[in-house]
Amino acid sequence: MIDPNMKSLGLREMHPAQIEALMEFIGMSINLAALTNDKEIVEETEIAADELVRMFGGNGVRVFIEADY
Repeated sequence: MIDPNMKSLGLREMHPAQIEALMEFIGMSINLAALTNDKEIVEETEIAADELVRMFGGNGVRVFIEADY
């Protein structure tokens, strides 16, 4: 759990290049987790990404897997 009193740089104070790099890394991590076809790995990655984004003042991350039929 994130300490609400922790001081850190927020997304609004970050340089746009930093935000882009962070979001790109999160997206790549989620894509790699999805490629494993392991629900537990995807869920753990979603939780880690969500906490990271919230730590920097964002709204969080939610992962939806579309089934290929």
